[in-house]
Amino acid sequence: MTTIYHAHVYFLPEQSAQAATLHATLAPRLPAGCWLGRLIGREVGPHTRPMFEIDFAEALLPAVTALLEQYRDGLPVLLHPELDNEVTGHTTAARWLGEPLPLKLHTLRGA
Repeated sequence: MTTIYHAHVYFLPEQSAQAATLHATLAPRLPAGCWLGRLIGREVGPHTRPMFEIDFAEALLPAVTALLEQYRDGLPVLLHPELDNEVTGHTTAARWLGEPLPLKLHTLRGA
């Protein structure tokens, strides 16, 4: 079974243009098999800032991480596996690029 990973790229409302530029920069560069979500301009689920999401297979983790490191321009990114216990997936199994942000863990399965 393939583990699916999510990358959540966070931004503040005043960073919307920066996030849109990053989104447009990543779109043609992401490896085949990645799903790039739209910019969400509000908090949703456990996320405490606006964000956009990238979903991909674990095998693509090194390539996606390298692209995010190269282009994120200071925006914080949460990389995590999709697990049955979402709290574990978003905490101990997760990795941050840049500033770790608080999450609303009570909204996740396993909380």
